[in-house]
Amino acid sequence: MNRLRSYRMIEGIAQDQLGDLLGLSPQMISAIEGGRRTFNGDLAPLGYSNDRFELPDMSEPLHRQRASTKVATKKRAKELLRLAGEVFGELRERTPGAPDLMLRPGAAPISLDDLDDLALDVRYSLRHEESGAIRNLTSLVERAGVCLVPIVGLGVDGLSSWVGEVPVIGLAPNVPGDRFRLTLGHELAHLLFHRRATATTEHEANRFASNLLFPQGDFEEQMPDRPQLRDFVGLKSSWGVSVAALVYRAHDLEIIDDSRYRALQIQMSKWRRNEPGQFSPVHGELMNRLIETNGGMAAVAKDLGVNQQHLAMLGNWNHLRVV
Repeated sequence: MNRLRSYRMIEGIAQDQLGDLLGLSPQMISAIEGGRRTFNGDLAPLGYSNDRFELPDMSEPLHRQRASTKVATKKRAKELLRLAGEVFGELRERTPGAPDLMLRPGAAPISLDDLDDLALDVRYSLRHEESGAIRNLTSLVERAGVCLVPIVGLGVDGLSSWVGEVPVIGLAPNVPGDRFRLTLGHELAHLLFHRRATATTEHEANRFASNLLFPQGDFEEQMPDRPQLRDFVGLKSSWGVSVAALVYRAHDLEIIDDSRYRALQIQMSKWRRNEPGQFSPVHGELMNRLIETNGGMAAVAKDLGVNQQHLAMLGNWNHLRVV
């Protein structure tokens, strides 16, 4: 993998189109991308400096994809994550006061019960109490040195990867706040505990995210003997977790039985996808702050030798077209 192919994936163009930009044949582009020929040209037409030809290594992004998600869309998201980690790592090194990395990958959990303790450990690493609501998970995760970037059009809420030694999480910006928070916790679990997808990784990530946002001790303490739907709505406003996730967890912990779970599911069905108590997500700010601290978008793009439009995509949480 090199910059030519990465550029194509981000732009969504074919080899002949890239060849037109660089004055090369599609066959030559294919050979260079495949490592069979050396690139002796100039990357300036692509907005990159020539020393950006080689790409940093990255882990395969983990996410639960939809069957309808196009291969090109997944490849584009992967390359945006790679670029984000590349830029973020360099800006963090040169910026005084930038957050140090406080989280490191660990061993996969042996059992689901391990995730409860691991969630408490991560709370401590994020410099938060082991109990009580996390009001702004986005800020805590960024202060721990994790790069957050917007990813749109993928058909999933999030994906994550280690780019070199930089943890990167891509998040869908236009989702309800409760879903955004749960996805952030979910992807954090993938970064910390999962090297590849297995039959249990998604369930483990969900369990971790639930315990991170709402520790089991707090959950059991605040749950009435026979919880009504209004009780779950009230907990959502206090803890920033969706009613659907709270009901699922109550059933998972056997606080409610199968019959009560089905009854609550029927009651919730009238909401469809619009639960009461919705709130806006808290988007990432650290990437944009690092860029502004280092002179702004144009200055950073020139200094690092990266495409300015691609750089702007990494902080475009409003999903406005970059021109």
